[in-house]
Amino acid sequence: MSKSHITPGKLVATGSIVPELHYGPYLRDWWIFSKEKTQEKQTYYPIPLRLGLEIIIQLNNNPFIIRIVRNVHSSLQPGYICEGKGQSSGINTSASAAITSVYQSVFVKSLLNI
Repeated sequence: MSKSHITPGKLVATGSIVPELHYGPYLRDWWIFSKEKTQEKQTYYPIPLRLGLEIIIQLNNNPFIIRIVRNVHSSLQPGYICEGKGQSSGINTSASAAITSVYQSVFVKSLLNI
């Protein structure tokens, strides 16, 4: 059995649905779709990316918080901030980019201090 370096996230803050974002011209950016496949059909469930949503995850036994905010380049699109071990990503266009920047900053610094 392999060891996982990522634990499931825990909800810290639910955030809120903002009508101008979730039902406006950029609504496609504020929703993701989870799919469930049965023998007969495949069903998609819409999940909103709520403004102010915060999730905490553990990466290599270190807590990282991911927060959904408004993007700095277009306030109608989502932005993502990741914070961990005193480092912050600033606002990114994807959660992945935010997490990667903080993760690399934290663990590259720790490797350099060995």
